[in-house]
Amino acid sequence: MAVVPKEEPRDGVLPQVPKQPAPDAKARAAALKSITDNRRVTAWQLHRWPLEKRIVNERTRIHLPRTYLSKDGSDVRAVYAGTDLNQFVHQHYLEEVQKNAGEGWANYVTAESVVSRRHEYLGPDPRVAGYFFDSDGEVHIKWWDAFLQDQWMDKQKWKFDVKLDEDGKWVEIDD
Repeated sequence: MAVVPKEEPRDGVLPQVPKQPAPDAKARAAALKSITDNRRVTAWQLHRWPLEKRIVNERTRIHLPRTYLSKDGSDVRAVYAGTDLNQFVHQHYLEEVQKNAGEGWANYVTAESVVSRRHEYLGPDPRVAGYFFDSDGEVHIKWWDAFLQDQWMDKQKWKFDVKLDEDGKWVEIDD
């Protein structure tokens, strides 16, 4: 009687992924311009009520700069689960600043500081372009100033790039 070896199950062989050609530099530049323009258009003005909601899923902290490029530091506030980040930021920056608290800060809206609000120290036209979650899960605001044509976050400028995803669409990635 001959012994027949047992048929062992075999791993399935995955089909080869078709390689996409290297992206064209012109197409990449056009995609970067398009996504940049879209991001700037959708950035909401700080002195207006936000139209979108950004709900926080768990308790975290948010860094709220006091002045442009956080030259005079930032306030760190706790944000709890279920809080709308956009409304939280809007309400924080619409608060009035006491006269002695803003001394030495550049007010971009009025020199007299009649009734100064916090957003007046961030630039002539500060807009929230998005949020960045660091490795600790804390939130940092990505700012876009339409008047200065400048984008900044905390004490540095921020930028992003684009890449092709697996579906062949251009998506943004943080630098």
